[in-house]
Amino acid sequence: MMKLVFPLLLLTRISFAQTGLWLDAGLTKKWAKTQATSLDLGLRQNLGTGFDRLYLDLSHSASIFDGFKLEGAYRVVLNEKGDQLQLASNLFSNRYQLGFDFSILDAFDIGPKRLEISWSSTQQWATQTGKRNSSIWRNKLSLSYDIKNFPLTPVLSAEHFYRWNANVVYTPTDVFVTGATVQWRYFFGAEIELPKSHSLRLLFGFRERASGVQPLLRASYQYTLK
Repeated sequence: MMKLVFPLLLLTRISFAQTGLWLDAGLTKKWAKTQATSLDLGLRQNLGTGFDRLYLDLSHSASIFDGFKLEGAYRVVLNEKGDQLQLASNLFSNRYQLGFDFSILDAFDIGPKRLEISWSSTQQWATQTGKRNSSIWRNKLSLSYDIKNFPLTPVLSAEHFYRWNANVVYTPTDVFVTGATVQWRYFFGAEIELPKSHSLRLLFGFRERASGVQPLLRASYQYTLK
């Protein structure tokens, strides 16, 4: 019975969630085999209600050894105000990230070359006027397989978000800060083979938070300069 009840409960939670449409496009410049800088522009909408956020992201990665990269990023975000786009100083937020990406099979030179399994771990800080600063630790496991003589490369990922300062309790003599898991995010889809230096990913997924489960649709385009 539980095998039937659990999927129905999950479907009910998803049906009441607001589907998110995420669109992003970016430009990447490779300075050398070990250095790359990216500039990305993204728009997020909630289908049926409207604007969620608009952001500009600047990031840089440096390869330390085969399969291991250090990554840093800065993002400025314009957040929604009642599901509408408005220019106001208190709606802008700043996000800083520092972490690494580890391509497991590449690092140890094992497994088929077309299969990629990677783990990324990122520490993220965010600030916004009128809101409490956040400190989040993100860990993502990704898998992709480049099928020979086929235009689609299947991709799959699962990501965990742990907020170090999720709970703050004030007492007459002290302040207690504790962490907690605040989100899980899953994506699956495919990367479409395009002419050289272009890439396009079409993904479907969902994220699970305390407020419920939200379905997600994402389209990502990237152009690489060499």
